[in-house]
Amino acid sequence: MNQPISEHQDNANADRSLRDLMGLLALPALWAGRDGAAILQITIEAVERIVPMRFTMVDVKLLPDTPSHIVLRLDGQYIDAAERSEWEAATREWEQTRLPDGRVHLLFTPRQPMRIVRLSMGYGKFGGNIWFGSKQHDFPSEPQLAFLRAAASLATTGLQTARAHHEREQASRAKDEFLAMLGHELRNPLAPIITVLDLLKLRSKGQQLPREHQIIERQAKHLSNLLDDLLDATRIIQGKVELKREPLDLCSVIHRTVEASDTLVQERRHSLTIRLPEQAVWVYGDPTRLMQVFANLLSNAVKYTDPGGKIEIAMQASEGQVAITVQDNGSGISPTLFPRLFNIFEQGAATIDRGKGGLGIGLALVKTFVELHEGTVMARSEGIGCGSAFTVSLPRLSQPNTLQNLPDFTPAAAGSAFRILLVDDNIDALESLRDYLAHHGHEVVATSEPLQALQITQTFHPDVAVLDIGLPGMDGYDLAAALRGRFSQEELRLVALTGYGQTRDFERSKAAGFDTHLVKPVSLEALDAAIAGLSQAAEPLP
Repeated sequence: MNQPISEHQDNANADRSLRDLMGLLALPALWAGRDGAAILQITIEAVERIVPMRFTMVDVKLLPDTPSHIVLRLDGQYIDAAERSEWEAATREWEQTRLPDGRVHLLFTPRQPMRIVRLSMGYGKFGGNIWFGSKQHDFPSEPQLAFLRAAASLATTGLQTARAHHEREQASRAKDEFLAMLGHELRNPLAPIITVLDLLKLRSKGQQLPREHQIIERQAKHLSNLLDDLLDATRIIQGKVELKREPLDLCSVIHRTVEASDTLVQERRHSLTIRLPEQAVWVYGDPTRLMQVFANLLSNAVKYTDPGGKIEIAMQASEGQVAITVQDNGSGISPTLFPRLFNIFEQGAATIDRGKGGLGIGLALVKTFVELHEGTVMARSEGIGCGSAFTVSLPRLSQPNTLQNLPDFTPAAAGSAFRILLVDDNIDALESLRDYLAHHGHEVVATSEPLQALQITQTFHPDVAVLDIGLPGMDGYDLAAALRGRFSQEELRLVALTGYGQTRDFERSKAAGFDTHLVKPVSLEALDAAIAGLSQAAEPLP
């Protein structure tokens, strides 16, 4: 028996309505990364394909401290602000009649009387309305009204999502700016302290320095490392960590790490055993980041092992892989901490005296840096009081074509003395760096005024200019650009020495003409390398 035509038509309408509803419900998938205006546009155009209408008008506040966002779409076309003033006046009149939400009313419009439905898009400071209108006598049907309600509800939810995303971005931007300023403000006073300590060590000519000197030096460098970790954590969260990779001997990296941590190991009276292959073990990596990896692991072993403990660093190399294990007989790892061990800002139980210190960043940095090297890091422990072991596995290189050992850098490696222009508005930093550079035989002219620095270069032609960035009157970027306009790259090497150390700061330095960007407090070895133009130790701008 043939199906009645009316029943067939009903089934077709039901199928079409179902498809339209599914299409509407899929709209949120298109909202990722879009702002409120784009979400409104997508929703309006989608619902107009389902429900025939003469006009759609929206008046809603998208973001705090911004005017209302008004959209008018008439006969399938968006109407600009100049032409929609009549419609805005009409909506103000409609609002005065207090139209119930979702009811149909015959109202006068600038074109003709129409059947109009008003739907709310929220209340309060982010409230608003959306109007749908048509000249059809049966507008809207019950299914059509359901579609309009669904579209208004979806758009409202989408605007809330976009608003929340905007607020998160604003908060993240404010946090980044705060961290950048915090790093800058803390690094500036820290830099001359570390420079003076190093200068005192040089002037002592190998004599034993007072214990007070050692304490100040150790704590100042600890604070510097905390600042580095905090800024690295910000880069990790933003996904802005970059590597400067080269073939390097991993045994040399381990030796350097141990040398840098030797004072802390001796202070805690630990027994440190190092088991490395006799031959060089090559990897393709960033020497700075890999040193951070092993320095963090060794530092944790030292801190979380009671004085007089045992620590071992062992390396095992196979044909295509190298594994480095840092093991201790310290406090161990709680089973409840294991799932969160490599999370950022995660720590084990902390006592009120904060005896172990740290920010809970180190292991997150380890994991990120190792994975950027296509490696893995694994932790194991039998539990509290049973010690722990961390194993880093990295791809191994065969013998590289160009051997690039990490030489022990000394100021003498820089060769002959240079004529150096030094500019910094922190007088302590300026004078301490001037004294250090003069101590090594360089001819140094120092000033805290950028405009005076330009005047100086009329009679003093420097080989190297070491510039702070946050200078009064003219910042270091503008000063660098001005100097680069007077001297070519072959005539003058530009070194930025600043407390600003985020990715965008490096990018701005490169654009301004700097050859190298150093972040305060800088090691004197890195400063010497930058002045001499030795790329291995100075990390020039890419």
